[in-house]
Amino acid sequence: MGRFYVYLMLFQGAMVGIVLSDNILLLLIFWELTSLSSFLLIGYWRQMPEARQGARMALAVTGGGGLALIGGMILLGQIAGSYNLSDILQAGDQIRSSDLYLPALLLILTGAFAKSAQFPLHFWLPHAMSAPTPVSAYLHSATMVKAGVFLLARVWPALSGTPEWFYIVASFGLATMIIAAWIAVFKDDLKALLAFSTVSHLGLITMLFGFGTPLAAMAGVFHIINHATFKAALFMSAGIVDHEAHTRDIRRLGGLLTLMPITATLAMVAAASMAGIPLLNGFISKEMMLEEAVHTSYLGQGWIVPVFATLGAVLSVAYAARFVFHVFLGPVRDDYPHKPHDPPIGMWLPVFVLVSLVVLIGLMPALIAGPLVHVTTDAVTGGNTPDYHLAIWHGFTPALFMSMIALGGGLILLALYYPVKSVREAFPRPEAKVIYETTIDTLARLARKLTNVAHNGSLQRYLSIMLAAIIAAGFLAFFNAAPCARRT
Repeated sequence: MGRFYVYLMLFQGAMVGIVLSDNILLLLIFWELTSLSSFLLIGYWRQMPEARQGARMALAVTGGGGLALIGGMILLGQIAGSYNLSDILQAGDQIRSSDLYLPALLLILTGAFAKSAQFPLHFWLPHAMSAPTPVSAYLHSATMVKAGVFLLARVWPALSGTPEWFYIVASFGLATMIIAAWIAVFKDDLKALLAFSTVSHLGLITMLFGFGTPLAAMAGVFHIINHATFKAALFMSAGIVDHEAHTRDIRRLGGLLTLMPITATLAMVAAASMAGIPLLNGFISKEMMLEEAVHTSYLGQGWIVPVFATLGAVLSVAYAARFVFHVFLGPVRDDYPHKPHDPPIGMWLPVFVLVSLVVLIGLMPALIAGPLVHVTTDAVTGGNTPDYHLAIWHGFTPALFMSMIALGGGLILLALYYPVKSVREAFPRPEAKVIYETTIDTLARLARKLTNVAHNGSLQRYLSIMLAAIIAAGFLAFFNAAPCARRT
């Protein structure tokens, strides 16, 4: 356990460093430190092959994204003339008008998307669920995966407001929201379902920041808070179920409400918030998302974003309902791997604290979360936060009807779960894991071939290559150097 807590505190310190760094080069150091510490935590049970593989995959993807982020941040600092974040945020017009804006934007977004598991770099997060449940609840629902969307929020005043920002960020966010939600509906492992639902909600937040409006940014900030509360509670509930029933396979569960009433009640409330049920915090931020989608035009069409945002909401209701109906409701079974019961208070009390926040924020959003949302939104928008009001009821708006469609559509999809699953399985689909492993194997073979060619044991060849490189660098520096003014 000492090793576990050392890794956990290392990760926590790195995350605090990301948030507090005003220098983007220092931020990069902490950024890479989160990748390294998460690698250690994901592979904590190093005797398990899936833990080792998940750790390597997370390090490869987030580390590769980190390399792109380094390039983007260096370009950003060059454009702004400073590496201090406070100076960069004041140079938004200068940055957006620069010829280097698009390369810097693409590199920064690559790093952010890799860290926050945006499509098509989403596949590493579900494989990271081989980590212990506290790691999943902390790293992969509330903190590290939020580093990417945090970065989007942090650079929002300097980089947003352009068509490039809108179409890239909003498109990837919307695609991630729908694709990950569709996959989550059909996952049989509890933590895998929650992992893909996390990817989907990260896509929702990314999409909101991609809209580029202060109100959408405020909705994104609010959903970060709400998602951290209900998703961490759900991950810990899944850990309790695994601990008590000795399985996370949904096909071997059901009827747990009778056997584990405390755990089931807490998990069902958190899942209802994830689905966007009224009087819970997830409903408010999801309705705010739908409201912003209604007022967003994409390629000159006003229906594209609202329709696809509603589809994402339908799928989120479906996987949340499956989590509830297929795990906690239904008849009690007699073939559990281990007869489950509620754990001691030490295990379910943290879940109770989080679920209490879910309910309190849902009932009194302006009182409980309002001050934090306001000051955070001011930081994101550079003080340009418009007037808004966090409340449960905003009248009969288009967003309310979209929420009702999502609720009904999600329940219908769950009722048709098995026929839809049969149709889905009848069509071949590429596995991201297979594509990743094929790419890594190809690169490894190429590296071995290059190594065998370059390292042939000839000292003369080594010296010739180094000498040629030195001469080429010298000529490049000589002919590209600016002329010096002669002193008199």
